[in-house]
Amino acid sequence: MLFNSIDFFLFFFFVITLLVLLARRKYQLIFLLFTSYFFYFTSSGIFVFLLFLVSLITYITGEAIFRTETVRTRKIYLAFGTAGTLVILGFFKYYDFGAETFNSFAHYLGFPTPLPIISLVLPIGISFFTFSGLSYVFDIYRGQLVPTKSFCKYALFISYFPHLLAGPIVRARQFLPQLMEDIRLTPENLKYGATLIAWGFIKKFVIADNIAPVVTGIFAHPTEVGSFYIILGTVLFGIQIFCDFSGYCDIALGLANIIGLHLPLNFFRPYLTKSPTEFWRRWNITLSSFIKDYVYIPLGGNRKGRVRSYVNLILSMLLCGLWHGAAWNFILWGGYHGVLLSVDKIIKRQVHLGKRLGAFFETHSGYLIKILVTQYFIFLGWLIFRVGNLPDLIYSVQKFILIDFAFSGQQIRFIIVMGSLALLFVALLFNRTFADHVVALASKDWVKFFADLPLLYWTLYLSATILIFLCLTPASSPQFIYFQF
Repeated sequence: MLFNSIDFFLFFFFVITLLVLLARRKYQLIFLLFTSYFFYFTSSGIFVFLLFLVSLITYITGEAIFRTETVRTRKIYLAFGTAGTLVILGFFKYYDFGAETFNSFAHYLGFPTPLPIISLVLPIGISFFTFSGLSYVFDIYRGQLVPTKSFCKYALFISYFPHLLAGPIVRARQFLPQLMEDIRLTPENLKYGATLIAWGFIKKFVIADNIAPVVTGIFAHPTEVGSFYIILGTVLFGIQIFCDFSGYCDIALGLANIIGLHLPLNFFRPYLTKSPTEFWRRWNITLSSFIKDYVYIPLGGNRKGRVRSYVNLILSMLLCGLWHGAAWNFILWGGYHGVLLSVDKIIKRQVHLGKRLGAFFETHSGYLIKILVTQYFIFLGWLIFRVGNLPDLIYSVQKFILIDFAFSGQQIRFIIVMGSLALLFVALLFNRTFADHVVALASKDWVKFFADLPLLYWTLYLSATILIFLCLTPASSPQFIYFQF
């Protein structure tokens, strides 16, 4: 049941109607739990039992840890609960990848018996609801959370349908306190939620889905094209994955906002960041904070010396890459970002700019240069993320870094036009008034701006976005990219 389908809109209308009729919180929560499981069943069928199993394991584990006083026993419960949950995730997500890797080494070493390849279907959203469950267990173990007495509330926290399929990763301490109050549908929540949903629809179905065929065409056979198309495909993919994933999150947050059970922000202008560290504070925020709190800091963080902090960063990002998928390019992408974050920290600690140069980088023009340099390396990472075949990846990275300048006349004209516009924009930035306007527009909360419009103008905004969606959405819409993770 996709967000852009008539079935989903009928489903959601039914949900909010019954929530209004069911005035008591107890019945509202039971109804939301039932509808969330029904929603997952329509998307994943029998894997709904897997959702229940993960919820049950993590709930029982959290309760056992909380009621146990001895440190050793608490660690045993933590180990069993974590292992039980990760075994489920690992089997479905990594078994075939592990078997293929093992078989390759076995063949190289001359072992005759390979592991069977099962070709498992990956349950949609398994990484997201598994990590939500693990965060509950970890927070109880660390004394940051008291377990809920109601399994119904806990199961709703894990299965809440707006975020179930592709995030954001929700933590219990963010969600469970909201269940203490009656669910009330207010005009303010409806208006803001609908504004955010419309924003997400434009991102995903108008921008990302129209870009997708071009990106797919370029990277289907990347060794047959030169630097121009490799760079173009990389830039377009960076736009596609942002609009696709943040579009889903906007829709999810909008749906949750209408219901009145809110979800955490997952994106905050990541392509306007001036360092890799800042990028990861604004991209997939809930995953980044999960990796930081439950992997990087337990490994020692930056408490055990600089070299150890760099090692911890790389290990954490390798895990982040592996979380995204069972493929070597995702692991390379994670390692690449671990190195990038480490280099960023080294530069900040050891490189000292002169007084005049430091002052320049505090200006709008200097800020723009830092953004462009940062995004060059971020988009190089997207190339690693997108190209799964190793020979194709090596070729593509070479063409991205070492430009071949084998451009056709049409490509040269395109470069001249885009370069001229970029130079004009940079030149205008030296005008302080223009630069201030650009910064103001870039930093404005446009969703809130449109949501706060008077009803007549807000209705016009909503009508315009619906018209754009109907006119510009392609005939076939690929599934959300993060459904595969």
